[in-house]
Amino acid sequence: SLFRIYSMTKPVTGVALMIAVDKGHLKLSDPVSKYIPEFKNTKVLLRNNKTENLEREITLLDLATHTSGLAYTFSVKGKLQDIYLEEKIYPYFALDSLNNDLKPDKIYKNICSFSKKVASVPLAHQPGEKWTYSIGMDILGCVIERASGVTFGTFLEENIFGPLGMTDTFFEVPESKQDRMIDLYGHKKSFKEFGVELPKNLGDKKLILLDPKEDSFFFQEASIEDGGSGLVSTARDYLKFAKMLLNEGSLEGTTILRPETVKIMTSNQVEKKAKPYKFDAFGFGVTVGVALNSKKMRMKRGDNSYFWGGAARTLFWVDPENDLVFVNMSQVLGSPRINNKVEKLVYKALGI
Repeated sequence: SLFRIYSMTKPVTGVALMIAVDKGHLKLSDPVSKYIPEFKNTKVLLRNNKTENLEREITLLDLATHTSGLAYTFSVKGKLQDIYLEEKIYPYFALDSLNNDLKPDKIYKNICSFSKKVASVPLAHQPGEKWTYSIGMDILGCVIERASGVTFGTFLEENIFGPLGMTDTFFEVPESKQDRMIDLYGHKKSFKEFGVELPKNLGDKKLILLDPKEDSFFFQEASIEDGGSGLVSTARDYLKFAKMLLNEGSLEGTTILRPETVKIMTSNQVEKKAKPYKFDAFGFGVTVGVALNSKKMRMKRGDNSYFWGGAARTLFWVDPENDLVFVNMSQVLGSPRINNKVEKLVYKALGI
């Protein structure tokens, strides 16, 4: 079955970024403006709704760790949220299609025209000051295009999907594979989670069909190759991707990344003041969360395992300490989380 993996696209973008580092195309310390000049003049929104200049420029590492000051419509409130909505800077969740003001149409010509628009919008805070879940990985798609000289999708295909045999991972589902797509539902609670107004006349319904398998939004031409939430994949393909990371960058004789590069990607890269959720046990690497202290996080995984999930409750983690990878696929936006229950069952079954 083909699944919309949404934010599980982010670690794929992280691997692409680190491949570009290994190839010498770019450095994590590079300012974003080196590739997208418009970001040199980006402002920061203050509490009084006035703006101030950048104290330092946004770096590629800021984008990859959600510390850039960029955001999502649902990760900020007030004036900045209004600006994001007015400028149509929001993720392309099918949830939005039930709201007349938020159609999931990709209105920009490509990822770089989208990035140029984003640069004109103020930041939620100074770069590196806080951790705010954001569209940073979308912007990295444009950076990788301009640094490598090929489209982001081509870069992924040539450097990740092709070498790993991930034949069912793409931004746009080919016609020959569309019969393998499955329905996407939204749970009643998801509307509040993503800041979208609850549809009327729901009654007792808990699940609402949002994106039917017969005519999915992901069958449309992918004008934007969206590195934050745009990929469709299978459990089998993503398992190959996760196993490559567990094996320190290689899979079945094919090397994607150097072991030392994987180490950088999967180690904590944020300062204490910018830790996700202000929680010392939870770090953040390059596009992946890192369990610095699993016990404090009430996880069964080993310390320094890393992970991420998607809006439709997809989930993966890599646990080097226990030589384990896990991939879970679901297609319900905003359903009650079952992560802890699944994790306990997995490790109980293994006697860990």
